[in-house]
This record gives sequence, C-alpha cells and structure tokens, in this order.
Amino acid sequence: MLKKLWLVLLLILPCAVSGQVYLFKDCLQPTTPELVKELEAIQAPGQTLDNHIDELRKIAYQNGSAQQTKTNLAAFILRKVTLNRNLTYEDNEDLILEASDLVPGDYYLESLWGDLLYFKGDYDKALTHYDNALYKSPDDITLHSRAGLTAMQLMQYEKAVGYFEKVLSTRPDDFYTIFSLGRCHFELKHLEECLEYWEKALTLAKDDRDKTAVQNSINQAKELLASTGDATREEDQRFVIHFAGNSQEDLGDITFAMLEEIFFQVTDALNFQPDVKINVIFFLTEEYYKIGRDWSAGSAQGIKIMVPLKSGYKSPDYVKGLLAHEFTHTIIHLRTNNRCPLWLNEGLAQYQEFAAANGSPDSMRSDYDGILQREFIDKRSFVNLNQVPAVMNSSSRADISKAYIASYLAVRCMADFYGEQSFDSLLSALGRGKTVDEAMTEATGKNMADFQEEYEEWLRNL
Repeated sequence: MLKKLWLVLLLILPCAVSGQVYLFKDCLQPTTPELVKELEAIQAPGQTLDNHIDELRKIAYQNGSAQQTKTNLAAFILRKVTLNRNLTYEDNEDLILEASDLVPGDYYLESLWGDLLYFKGDYDKALTHYDNALYKSPDDITLHSRAGLTAMQLMQYEKAVGYFEKVLSTRPDDFYTIFSLGRCHFELKHLEECLEYWEKALTLAKDDRDKTAVQNSINQAKELLASTGDATREEDQRFVIHFAGNSQEDLGDITFAMLEEIFFQVTDALNFQPDVKINVIFFLTEEYYKIGRDWSAGSAQGIKIMVPLKSGYKSPDYVKGLLAHEFTHTIIHLRTNNRCPLWLNEGLAQYQEFAAANGSPDSMRSDYDGILQREFIDKRSFVNLNQVPAVMNSSSRADISKAYIASYLAVRCMADFYGEQSFDSLLSALGRGKTVDEAMTEATGKNMADFQEEYEEWLRNL
C-alpha cells in the first residue's frame, strides 16, 4: 500500500511556495554595456531575439574568437530558454547544450539547467547541475534550498539535511526549511529531531491552514515514536530494522536473511539498487493501525516500510511476500521519482510478492481465486487500468480487491507478451519524465488505450 501523506502536507502549505524550485530568474550578462541594454530590452521570445542570436553566432564561431564573444552568445541563448519556460525540456535541450559548450560550468547556466531538469522530473541530473552551480557559488542560499528539495525528491534525506542546514544558518526562522528538515528527520526515523523542527515550525506558521498541516505531522510523529520507542534496532549494509516489543525474538533471525533474498530478487527484476538504507519497522498490531489503514497488511512511505506484527503470522513465506511487496514499492518510487501509475506500481508489487511467497509470480494469493473466477472469468467484468486509483478509493473491500487483482493481471499480461524486460524499459522511461502513454509505447509499442484492449483480450482467454 502506498502512502502519500508527506507529499500532500508539502503541497497544502501555502507559504511553502517560497521553498519550491522555480525557474532561475538571474541571467548571464553580456560583456558590453550595449549588449546588456539590448538583452534587457527583450522581454518575449521572437524574431528580435532570434536575429541577435544569429548575428552573435557568426562572431562567436569564427576561428580564434575570444571568450567574450562566446559569453555574449550564451547570454542571449539563455534568455531565450528562460523566455520559453513553457516549452518542454526537450524543446530547450539543444539551446542548453549549445550554451554549455560556450560557457562550460557557468553558474547561471548550471542553475537554469538544474531548474529545467527538475521540472522535467529528472532529479538526479538536476541535483548534479545544482551542485555544479554551488561549486561556483557555495554560499548561494537559494540554490541550497533548491538542492535540498531535489534531494528530498530522490529520498536522499541525509544529503537534503546538509543543504537545508546551510539555509538555516542564514535564515534561522525560514518556515519551509524548518518543516523540510523535520520531514527529512522523520524519514530517517530521527523522531526526536523531527519533533524539534516541527514544533518550531508550528510557532512560525502564519495561518490556520499551515498550523493544522504541521500539527497533523507532529501528531503522526508522536504516534510513531510511541509505537517504536522501545523497539530494538538492528542494521546491515542495506536495511535498518526496528522490532517493536519482543518481536526480535520471533523475527530477528529470519528477517535479515529474508530481506537479503528479497533485495536481490526485486533489484535484479527491476534493474535498480538503492543508494540509501531502507528502514523496516515491525509494529505491534494495535499501534500500526493507529497510523495505517485497517485492512492493510503493510505500507511503504518513501524509504520506510511499516509492517504490523499480527499474532500468528501464516508462515515465513507470508512475511517474505509481504516484505517483497513493500520493498518493490520503495524501489519503484526511487526508480521513477514517484512517477509510476498506481496500477503498475501495485501490479509489480504483487508480482514480486507472489514470486517471493509462492515461488512463482503466476501463483496468486488463494483469497483472490474466488474474485478472479466470479468477476473476471464468469462476468467478464474488467477494470480500466486508468480507473484503478478511483476503484482503490472505494469503500467496498470487494472493489478494492478487484482493483488489486486487475493491476496484478495487467503486469502478468505484459510479462506474457513482452517479457519481464519490459518492466525495466517502462520504469526507465517513467523515470526520465515520459508520460505513461509515451513510456508504454517505448516499452511495448502500444499506448495505454491499445494495451487496455490487448489486456482485456488476454483476460478473455484465462
């Protein structure tokens, strides 16, 4: 089960806008007062700007041209990119690359480049360019803030803390930075530090909406702290595990072995290994359901997996399947920068769950058999994959189960027709910022509408 609480909290904070990444507004200046004046006069893209660029290219690309002429051309090119902010990254990429050849490593270029990649959703590359800009201007607080937000998108929370602490050294009462530091520490399970930041953020909140959002965050952190305060903590090179109560005695010896097996199963299947440690928290059952949905067997939030310790687990294989399911969500989130459609996310999670628990991804949970027979085979009642989020929000447990089964079967259909390597192609395209239609076409040759038809035909032959 996926949790999006912290994304929601960030989005509903109106004053958080000041901390969000926006298109870099500073610009590279030409080297002569005349060109500076001409550049400042251009406030919209069009023929005037293009004519300047054409004339400057003739000078800059002559043999033996001075660096000044290249800087002048780059300044006008970057102005065009900035004025064309509504275009896609691909539409601006040639201009950015040309400017990079003219003024490699330039502060203004790297800052703008980072913003464009951020909006594209390519957070890895965006952070690289922000770091390049910070190398040129290490005390740029605005860039540290942007880099921190980008690191959070990548779930690199320890790295994000470093950026945000630099911001806080200059802006000690910046509400957004303090709230973000709290979130980073929450994800790292540094709950005492998290509460310190959020309680300070509460005193700085400027309106009731902000106060409510922060208070909700504080309440959940306190619930988590109460639930795991006496937990036993162990870690290895890949996982940090927290065992509530005496659960370590029951699970400690088998959990690391399970997670080791699951780690390689899932990362090999999805062709991605995380560069951060994943927190796995085993809750006492009654404590888990204070923060989780009452029907969920577990949940994944960022780099944190939470599992309720139900008395009398069905079998070690059940636990293995459950952990594989939630670990898959974490890997997909990291691999796609949280751009994966719900049907694919849940379908792949179940595919890996069944492989871990049952020895084969084609062997479903036994409680799915009746619904599969009744709804999909007897009634031919299928689910449009684009409607899976709405069906999963239903109050009907039967509808929710049907959406999960539909998601799993869609992934099985993909594996049957296009092989499991199509998962890698699809997730890779989503991670590069492609739309679902574009990513599906790249991975399967079919857009979503065509795949839906193919999938339903596949279902009729079950």
